[in-house]
Parts: sequence; C-alpha cells; structure tokens
Amino acid sequence: MIKRITEGFIGCCMLFLLGALPAYALPQMSYTLDPMYGYKIPIPLTYTVDSVILDVGEPGLNKPSDLFIDDKGDLYVADTDNNRIVKLSTAGKVLGIFGKEQGVELDQPSGIFVDHLGDMFVADTGSGKVIHLSPEGKFVEEFVKPESSLLSPDLEFAPDKVIMDQRGYLYVLNKTDYSGFMMIDAMNRFRGYIGANRVPFNWKKLLIRLLATPEQREQLNNAVPQQNSNLTIDGKGFIYAPTVLSEGDQLKKFNAMGENIYKKQFFGESSIDSGTLENPYFVDMAIDQYGVINALDAMSRKIYQYDQEGNLLAVFGGQGDAKSRFEYPSSIVVDKAGNIYVLDRDRNNIQTFKPTRFAELIHEASQLHYNGRYQEALVPWKEVLKIDENYPLAHRGVAKALMKEEKWQEAMKEFKLGEDQDGYSKAFAEYRHDFMRQYLGWIIIAAILIVYVIYLIVKFMIRITNTVIRRYGF
Repeated sequence: MIKRITEGFIGCCMLFLLGALPAYALPQMSYTLDPMYGYKIPIPLTYTVDSVILDVGEPGLNKPSDLFIDDKGDLYVADTDNNRIVKLSTAGKVLGIFGKEQGVELDQPSGIFVDHLGDMFVADTGSGKVIHLSPEGKFVEEFVKPESSLLSPDLEFAPDKVIMDQRGYLYVLNKTDYSGFMMIDAMNRFRGYIGANRVPFNWKKLLIRLLATPEQREQLNNAVPQQNSNLTIDGKGFIYAPTVLSEGDQLKKFNAMGENIYKKQFFGESSIDSGTLENPYFVDMAIDQYGVINALDAMSRKIYQYDQEGNLLAVFGGQGDAKSRFEYPSSIVVDKAGNIYVLDRDRNNIQTFKPTRFAELIHEASQLHYNGRYQEALVPWKEVLKIDENYPLAHRGVAKALMKEEKWQEAMKEFKLGEDQDGYSKAFAEYRHDFMRQYLGWIIIAAILIVYVIYLIVKFMIRITNTVIRRYGF
C-alpha cells in the first residue's frame, strides 16, 4: 500500500511539473486514476498522433462542429461557419464538398450522420431542419418540426445533432428542448422522446421552497434538467449520450426502451486549475469495435477511455498548441482499426491518434473480460503487466481469472494490487469457505481435544488446590 501511494505521489509530482511547462514543450503522455484514492497513475503511452489534417481546400475549415466516419472509413465534417459538409479520406484527401455547389443552401450545419448507403443527414441548425442529401450531395428531402399535439406550439425546432437507427428513425438533439432526443420517422411524424434527463432531488432546494416567497418558488419551478450535448449509436443499436453541467452520471447508454443501462457514477475529473471547481464538460462519445468508450471532455481538453463496466482505462490529451493537445475539441470518432479522430473547432483541424501496443492489449483484454471470458483475457492482461506492472485494472482482470480457477489466495493478492476491496472481500470469503469445508472435521476434532485438555487442566488444578487446603488448613 505504501509503495502504491509513494508511486502515486511521485506520478502526481511529475504531472504537476509537466503542467508547468509551456504548451509547446509538453510531451505526449497518458495516465489512469487510482480506483480507491483517485490520484493519477502515469502509464505507458496509449496513443500517438499519426497525422494532422489541416488542408481541406479553400477556404479551410471554419468553426466545424461535428465529425462522422462511415462504414468505408471516410470522414465527414459539419463545417459550420462555412455552411457546408466536407468529405475526406482518413489521409486528409478531399473527396467532396457539399453545399451551394449542389444547390443546397445550408445554414449553420452542426451535426452530420451518414447511413450505410452513403446518404447524409444534416442537422441544419440555422434553418431549423434535418436535411437529407444523396451520396453526391443532392437534395433528397427535409425534416421539419413534426405536427403533434404532444409538442408545444412554442417549441423551437433547432436540430443540433442527428443519428438514425436500423428502423430508419431519426433521433434529433434539439438545442431548445430538454425533454430528450426527439424521434422522427421517415414520414416526418413525431414518435416520442428518448434519453430525457430529470431535475435531481435536492434537500437544500426543498428547504428553500418551504421558506421561499411565491416569486422565489416560481423561479425554482422553472429549473430545467441538464442538457444532453451529443448522441451516437453503436453497431448493436445502443445509443450513447454525454450530459453536461451534471455532477454525476454524465455518460449514458440507452437500450431500446430508453433506459440508461450504463454504470451510474462520476466520470472524468474535477479541476481547480482556473481557481474554481470545474466538473467535466463532455461534448461527444465514440465507441470502438471492442466496446471501449471514448469520452471527449471540452473542459480539460482530454479523452477519457472507459470499458463497458465503467472502469477507466486511460486518459490522454490536454490543452495546448502541440500535437496530441487541443484548443477546443468538439467531436470524436473511431475507425475499425481503433484509430481515433478528434475535430478541434478552434484550431480548425483533425488529429489522428494511433493506438500503441499497450492500448491494443488493454482493449483486447477489456472486451474478453466484459464478455466473461476471464481465462482468455488472462493472456493479454499478463502482457499488459509485463509492460506496466502497476496497471490496476490488469491486476483486477488477473484476479477474476484466478477466481474462476478457484485460486483464492492468489486472487486476493491480485485484488489487493488492483485496489479492489470488494473483489478482495469476495475472494477472502471464498477462501474462508473453502478452508472451512476442507478442514472442518479436523477443526472440530481439534476444538474437542482443546476443550478436553482444558477440562483436565482445570480438574487437576482443583485437585491440587484441595490437597493444599487439606494439608495446610486454609
């Protein structure tokens, strides 16, 4: 324990000293957080910057808002202030620019989704429409605010982000709507909401309400839930969404019923770098083929990687002008090879991150672990520990594999190294149960013998005492 705390303290000091360097001097680095105490643990580099896409023709990108990667691996950028959609290869070659040249007047496009046929669906915020374009950029149809008695007549329709599921339903993040994602079918009919947030219960607000004036109560009644900032969909149809200005549960995973089935906890890190306490501000999420969740935090300018159980795998990125750092990251996607692409709204570029061997091993082991294949995950977890013997999640992965093999004592040791108290308690309980089952008979016999020996000793002492009393007359 003292060794782990000392290593964590040294790691924090290193991170602090690196934070004092100028932005251009900062090296690429990765870390994770201690699961028990929350301090930073430096780990081997998980990603390197493979390339930076800057040149996308004249004019260059101008405050782009959203990034999408299709099934073929091509990138699409919602180039907001240029009122266009730009299609790129992952090498940065311009494959198409869609907007005025195709006779489509876009107005502040903020979101882009591309289906398996190459058709584009643009969340055109300025015009208040979702515009459907052909693969060549030709206008196909538009989706406006649906006519429904369930929607307020005063509700403004300002699509900010859009995705489509396998049924052809559009899910629209409306800038002015706190009810969740609006579902719209192919006929532009309203099908309900999904992913709505709720105003959390607060004892302090309840007390204020009891003592407040009618005017103050009215202000409290106007409180709105936290807004979702984005949405994405994986190959299995699960919808992921980050929530901003929330003190917990900022990352969500919705099933077909609209229920959040992701682990409920605090994600990211709080910071006081600005002099005040600031919580993470997640603006986008990307899910790779292993189910690894990449959450983009615009506050710290970092990428937080989580597995499907909510365990933190790695943190990298940060604010600065150097490669691997961002000014204001606005969108993130990942391709089938695990390469990550991050769109920087203020620097008007796209950085490509390539996973290292260390990251690939973590992702492989994480997927096997999540699917319950602990013995198979043991191989990559051990490879991870060869590279970094202090990586906590690997110790926990090894421990669970040892639990399956009923090696309780070895599992207890690994859980301890992984700072997993709950896992250690379970392993200890199994060890105690196994020990009692194996030696219970001998323990009972030993207990009987001990009681009998104590009985003989007491009997002997009584006899001696009585003899002394008779002899000396006490």
